[in-house]
Amino acid sequence: MPELPEVETVKNVLIPIVKGQKIVKIDVLRRSTIEGDENEFISNLQNESFLDVSRIGKYLIFHLTNNKVIISHLRMEGKYYELLEKDDNSKYARVVFHLDNGHKLCYDDSRCFGILKLSSESEYKDEEMIKKLGPEPFYVKDVKTLMNKVKKIRKPIKTALLDQTLITGLGNIYVDETLFASKVHPLTPACLVSKAEWELIIKNAQDILNDAIKAGGSTIKSYHPGKDIDGNFQTRLKVYGKAGESCPRCGATYRFIKVGGRGTTFCPICQKKIGAPINVAITGKIASGKSLATSTFAKQGIPTLSSDEIVKELYLKEDIANKIEKMFSLKFPNKAVDKDILRNYLLTQPKDKRKLERFIHPLVAKEIKNFLTRKDPIKVVEVPLLFESKLDSLFDVIIVIDISEKKQNELINNRDKEKALYLKEINKTNKIDENKNKASYLISNNSHKEEFINNIIKIITELKRQAI
Repeated sequence: MPELPEVETVKNVLIPIVKGQKIVKIDVLRRSTIEGDENEFISNLQNESFLDVSRIGKYLIFHLTNNKVIISHLRMEGKYYELLEKDDNSKYARVVFHLDNGHKLCYDDSRCFGILKLSSESEYKDEEMIKKLGPEPFYVKDVKTLMNKVKKIRKPIKTALLDQTLITGLGNIYVDETLFASKVHPLTPACLVSKAEWELIIKNAQDILNDAIKAGGSTIKSYHPGKDIDGNFQTRLKVYGKAGESCPRCGATYRFIKVGGRGTTFCPICQKKIGAPINVAITGKIASGKSLATSTFAKQGIPTLSSDEIVKELYLKEDIANKIEKMFSLKFPNKAVDKDILRNYLLTQPKDKRKLERFIHPLVAKEIKNFLTRKDPIKVVEVPLLFESKLDSLFDVIIVIDISEKKQNELINNRDKEKALYLKEINKTNKIDENKNKASYLISNNSHKEEFINNIIKIITELKRQAI
């Protein structure tokens, strides 16, 4: 969706096109594009001339003679095209303004979400769509007003910033950019954002919006503002749309989550979440120390869940055993999955491990999601295959346990020599090494047990401070 810089760019392009031009005819090709009476829209604007174009938030305001005003919101795909009268209309023309200079202005909208509304100079600022808008970041002089509005609101700061009644003009792209620049996690409850952080958010929003306006906005994916407009700010974006890339500040891998249904990219190191709930994942290779880390959280009174334990419970269910038997042509005694039989089969047919995971992972994910609905301020889940199962997006904090191959092999052999070969085969397909940079905390388990536990307790102390 075009945001403030894109709409400002459209405004600046439109002014020399329409200023001083008279409307000689209006064709409404899609009735729903006009908010209000279609005939009144046409009769009131025909033979009027454009005086200027201004902008409020993401709304374009066309000022015409005799105090007439058109309010235009582009929504997802709205754009304007100037064409010669002899030319065909643009492909998705919804309203066409025929001008007295032999040109026409087509309002084009493939998604049909945009609107045009007739108003007047004395009334347009009191129209509900305009009246409810908050101030643009440029006009926020004291953040205390914003803080008072959200002091009882625990919805995420990103959601609050996208609410045009709080601040107008910021959309998905520029909220991600602003929060990254301000080092504020998008899920931090709005009421917990400090005065200093609000001041940073406003300053960075102003700077980013100004830079974007100078660059002509951003041309992102399917949205292009219109004829002769080529936004170049997308080449300067720091975080939006860059999930999986490295943060230029700390080197961590950007993470992607959904906030209020909106795709959101952030840095897990630079942008620490403040405020409960904080959902923590512990992951690492086999025999890396995940269970010890999880039990350390549990001893501190924090609810924990092990995905391995979930799998054990699933394997005890007759219907699960029957499906796995059928899947691999196996036979389990006692109406439950025999892990030895399954393990030996997968050693000879390693490619079927992925088939098993595609069946088991959604069942594990369902249990994890249910656990994460608990109201505890901090919840911890041990997930060995966190990245393979694509469950990392469920968590605010990811703790990766790192261990050397030598120590890991020692622990595997000490744990169960008979299963050592199988466990080492599983480790070969583990994706921990390539995902280490996604960790909020990367903890080494190559020294003494006491040092490892102390490092986990330090993390717990920090998380408790954050979960205010």
